[in-house]
Amino acid sequence: MSTDGERGAERIRDRERTRRAVLTAAERIFAERGTGAAIADVAREAGVSKSGLLHHFPSREELIGAVVAHVIAKSWEEIHALVDPADDRPGAFTRGYLRAMTGDSPYLSELFSASGLIAHLGTTAALGHLEGLEHDDAARLRAAFDADGLPPGRAAAVRYAAEGIALSLNTPYLTESQRLEVRAELFALTEL
Repeated sequence: MSTDGERGAERIRDRERTRRAVLTAAERIFAERGTGAAIADVAREAGVSKSGLLHHFPSREELIGAVVAHVIAKSWEEIHALVDPADDRPGAFTRGYLRAMTGDSPYLSELFSASGLIAHLGTTAALGHLEGLEHDDAARLRAAFDADGLPPGRAAAVRYAAEGIALSLNTPYLTESQRLEVRAELFALTEL
C-alpha cells in the first residue's frame, strides 16, 4: 500500500514526464510546421489529450515560451555533457563548449544550423519569448566563460569561432577537413 507521500511523488513525476513529453513534441512540431501548428497535433505527438496539454500550458503563448526555455535548457545540458569532468585545467568549460558547437552534439549541430535556427526560433512569437530569456542566458554564458580561467579575449575568440563553425556545419561553406583543422587550432587556444 502506498503512502500519501509516495502517491504525491508519483503525481509530481507524472506531471514532470508529461510536461517534458509535451515540450519535446512541441519543439519537434514547431520546428517542422512553425508555432502556428495545431495544438491537437502537439498533444497527439506527446501522447496526451489536448485538454491535458492545456492543463500544463493554458495558452499557445505559454507553450511557445516554455519551448524556448526548454531549448535553452537542453542546450546547456548538451554543453555540460561535453565538459570533461576529469579536466581540471583552465578552459575546461570552453573546451566543452567547443566540442558541443563544432560537431559533437547532434542536437546543437541541428539547432545552430541556419535552417535549424529558423525552424526553432524563426517565428515572431518564438523570437518574442527569446527576447525575454536571452539576457539571462547571455549573462549565464558570460559568467561561465569568465569563471573558466582563460584570458577573456581568448575565450571570446574561441566561443565566437565555434559558433561560426556551428552555423556552417553541413553546408558547402565548411568542408570536413576545414572543420577538423579549425577545431584543432581552437582547442590549442584553450591551453595556457
